[in-house]
Amino acid sequence: MELIILQFFEKIRCGFLTAISFASSLFGETLFLILLICLIYWLYDKKLGERLVVTSFTSMTINGALKCIVARPRPYVKGGVTRLEIDNPLLSTMDLQPYESFPSGHSQMGAGLFFSGAFFYNKKWGWILFPILTVCVMLSRLYFGVHYPTDVLFGASLGILFAWFWDFIYKKTENKKYYILISFAALSVFFIYLFPGNKTVWEMSACTVATTLCLPLENKYIDFQNATSWKNRGWRALVGFICVGVVYGLFSFLPFAFLEKYVWKFVKYFLVVVTGALLVPYLFKKLKI
Repeated sequence: MELIILQFFEKIRCGFLTAISFASSLFGETLFLILLICLIYWLYDKKLGERLVVTSFTSMTINGALKCIVARPRPYVKGGVTRLEIDNPLLSTMDLQPYESFPSGHSQMGAGLFFSGAFFYNKKWGWILFPILTVCVMLSRLYFGVHYPTDVLFGASLGILFAWFWDFIYKKTENKKYYILISFAALSVFFIYLFPGNKTVWEMSACTVATTLCLPLENKYIDFQNATSWKNRGWRALVGFICVGVVYGLFSFLPFAFLEKYVWKFVKYFLVVVTGALLVPYLFKKLKI
């Protein structure tokens, strides 16, 4: 049955649907997610941005471990369906690990992101819009031929569960949120020990550990506030993306042999999150923007 569904999506591939699927899948890309959350955290609503950070990174920490444990072959590996080959700096279906199909990380990340917004606003429009966007991400992974329907269903369910979990924590026991974050950070490091050959495990551990360190420090010692004007938002975007871009770009100067080592991926994502969550807010305060 699952293969029949995938073959249907394979038959309807066209330029228009590929563009829509490409845009939808971006919400499951780690770098794109970090940039999007930065925009929300810096320019729009600090509380929502923080919620998106903790939900996304803790959720994907579990996702990486599950992929290693289950080790399900992707649909195109077993035959019967082909993957749509995309390879560019924003999104690639060519660098996917062939035995990490379950659960879908893009579906889980997208669901966590969008349902966090739904829980945060708790408005009728949100409960209509955000589930639709989640379904778009799920369908894009089927369209590309890189996941089975059960992969995206389970992944989205986990994302929704984490969105609900952190919504509960922030509303009922917010004073315990940092202790819970520490637990996830420790778990993410343990997963590196268990699954040292998984790129997602290294990246999500870096992001989770950095978030665990930065959020309490920012709230206690910096405590920047939401921007009150579009002028300030413009300056914040400029300062923030210059800082994050410089940190991220510095790693492109490292020899290729270094970049291929997962420990450097950990360092890269750790420093990117520290820059976005701690250094940039500090500059906002100093520059009064």
